[in-house]
Amino acid sequence: MRHLILILTIVLSINCPAQSSNSKFQTDKEFDNGSKFHLNAANKKEVEKLYKLCKIWGFLKYHHPTIAKGEVNWDYELFRMLPKINSSDFEGEILKWMKALGSITKMEKERIIAATIKIKPNTHWISDDSFLNKELRQELTKIDQSRREKSNYYISFAPGIGNPIFQNENSYPNMKWEDTGYRFLALFRYWNMIEYFFPYKNLIEKSWDGILKEYILKMVACNDELAYKLTILSLIGEIHDTHANIWQQDKSLNEFFGNKIVPLEVKFAENKVVVMKKFSQLSSNWHITVGDIITEINGIKIEKIVAEKINYCPASNYTAKLRDVSKRLLRTNDNSVTLTLENRTMTYTETVNTVRASTVRFGDTEVTSHSGIGKEIGYIFPGTLKKGEIDEIMKSFRDKKGIVIDLRCYPSEFIVFSLGKYLMPEPTEFVKFTTTSLTTPGLFAFIEPLKVGEKNPDYYKGKVVIIINETTQSQAEYTTMALRVAPKATVIGSTTAGADGNVSSILLPGNIRTMISGIGVYYPDGSETQRIGIVPNIEIKSNITRIREGKDEVLDKAIELINK
Repeated sequence: MRHLILILTIVLSINCPAQSSNSKFQTDKEFDNGSKFHLNAANKKEVEKLYKLCKIWGFLKYHHPTIAKGEVNWDYELFRMLPKINSSDFEGEILKWMKALGSITKMEKERIIAATIKIKPNTHWISDDSFLNKELRQELTKIDQSRREKSNYYISFAPGIGNPIFQNENSYPNMKWEDTGYRFLALFRYWNMIEYFFPYKNLIEKSWDGILKEYILKMVACNDELAYKLTILSLIGEIHDTHANIWQQDKSLNEFFGNKIVPLEVKFAENKVVVMKKFSQLSSNWHITVGDIITEINGIKIEKIVAEKINYCPASNYTAKLRDVSKRLLRTNDNSVTLTLENRTMTYTETVNTVRASTVRFGDTEVTSHSGIGKEIGYIFPGTLKKGEIDEIMKSFRDKKGIVIDLRCYPSEFIVFSLGKYLMPEPTEFVKFTTTSLTTPGLFAFIEPLKVGEKNPDYYKGKVVIIINETTQSQAEYTTMALRVAPKATVIGSTTAGADGNVSSILLPGNIRTMISGIGVYYPDGSETQRIGIVPNIEIKSNITRIREGKDEVLDKAIELINK
């Protein structure tokens, strides 16, 4: 977490296709112009064979030493095997394919203390005699017990952190959308990345195996660009991770969601869609006011629109989904939109001109990094901190009665340790992690807890109030975990985004870029943060009356707590 920006840079720079030095890999050009595999429909037997192929293909990718050395193009090997689903001896074809990879050496058993294990790899299917024939089971068991290479062509781990780096994955930007093979490659690649390297796989609500079978049928059905990308977006949503989305500007998806937007910022309060901000593009002729409630868009009830749009907003929890859907509710391709609204006294309609969605910027980018609230309270907004500024701030705040740290933002600077050293009298445990390895992919074990602070008898002894809500995500959640262990700290607000831990970038065919939370982040006692988010000591949710009054009820509560 400490090196989040650095790690993102590393991931983006090496998560691009690179050529193996092996001549066999370099000369494998058979599928450069397409997978040559097309499937218009899949019956039950074909789905079962594809399911079996996906599991074996992914297992070999991360366990077999030949593949680890980058001696074969594993994407193209999938394309060679896909037509074999029509073979009457499909398992025999798989066995020949596996044996052609070469010999293996038995691995010395890795010693892991049982008490540290959080998630065990799901490889019981290897020995399931109702799933595989005897020869396949024996061969896969040998590979499972084989010695792992010290490096793997397709996977490595960020130094000192441990989140996976998915490397040498071709994004195939020129794939043909009707090419079933490439669609299956996307599904098989993503499914196995999650199967072996997602630290929160245990929190996926549905059976991950069941999801694979479900999406095999969906991948067969989506034979155009938009359908394919919406299917990928839906698949990403299945892992319940706010870090996971399609993270690039995409023409087809922008057209689907709408290239234009009503120049308003809205959020959910008391289960209603409330106007929070009017952007400069909004004409003064319109009567819309902060605190007004939007009940219909173009005559359609807002509840119906939310139910439709939320399906395309992957997130760890419902609160984060609502946060993200609020940014898409007013997207459209029309030049104007008719809104039905409620204010304090009446219901009214406004037909509002739209603007290019790219011109609207959400968030509190103009809030100063720090200020005083009266003479006795200091206020810090980490979203606009400058490098090294926290030292000067704490010097000026050292005699304050209390400090408010407003983490309803994404910190512009990593302040866990730079601020923590002022708030703690001594090093204090605040977090522990789980990671996996090349030796046993899919086995996630705890490592020793991390501490924040240092021996400091002159630490800040005033009250500290930390504010959080649904915009508190990732580094902001991690920062909250660290700072809340200060002796006089209180966390107030509402549910956070529930996506903690360093991110790992993933490339999928069609030039799709997504991410996952790459390490498991837990409190020192092992309790969860993912999906649950950071639980405040005092819960305070947005109140429409207070919004209309221009009040920040959470900040007001922070001031009240300090002045007690």
